[in-house]
Amino acid sequence: MTTSPIPSGHALYVGDVGHARFLPKTHRLDYPILYAWLDLALPIPDFGWRFGEGGCRAFSFRRRDYFKGKGAADLRQQVLATATSLGAETQQIDGVYLLTPLANWGLYFSPLTQYYLCQQGEPRYLLAEVSNTPWNERHHYLVPLNAGSSHFSHAKNFHVSPFNPLDMHYHWRVDGPAEQFNLSITNTRGGDKVFAAWFSLQRQAFTEANLRALLIRFPWQNVQIVIRIYWQALKLLAKGLPFYGHATPRIQPHDDDIKPDRHPG
Repeated sequence: MTTSPIPSGHALYVGDVGHARFLPKTHRLDYPILYAWLDLALPIPDFGWRFGEGGCRAFSFRRRDYFKGKGAADLRQQVLATATSLGAETQQIDGVYLLTPLANWGLYFSPLTQYYLCQQGEPRYLLAEVSNTPWNERHHYLVPLNAGSSHFSHAKNFHVSPFNPLDMHYHWRVDGPAEQFNLSITNTRGGDKVFAAWFSLQRQAFTEANLRALLIRFPWQNVQIVIRIYWQALKLLAKGLPFYGHATPRIQPHDDDIKPDRHPG
């Protein structure tokens, strides 16, 4: 798969998110999703109550929602510093982009926030900011990227779902970012595929007209996501899935230890 260089500027991505569980029992869900793609070198547009920086708007960008506890630092510089600490070579990075569901009427919730580090319009790294429920902790993974389709795997280092243990491996597949943007993460344990999550998104222009139309489709997106997560948790408990208590995060190896994965499942 080949792609054109990543366009500069802000954009919207609309599509679907899905989860599938394969072991010890099967379970599946999917739902529509809206993300903002923000160029962190550019100012945040202001569309009044529909979108802007801060405040309780339909959708808003709030610096405090990213890198918990480090809200005073410039977000672009924080992304570069964190990626560097995980082994990224960032000297030639000239584009940093945020893929986020945004705060919605003052509520921010994102199990996976993504920062894309690019060089001359081509993706070089994905810095993934993972949060867990109900502990509301944050952890960062660094995934090297190629132009087109990228496959990588590494040990799971952070407890996310109480229905998945820590001794697992993540297998990433990233197709994009481009007009069509697909990403999947497969969890394996002892070589067996246990769980997978993915999204499939289509790019739209970041205009007030598009945002107005999408607000009709996604009026309470974050509230709905939180309700879905807890409702699905109740269903998993009813199915008798084992419950794993909170585990201390591990240190992620540098990218020299992140292995190409030709069969991500």
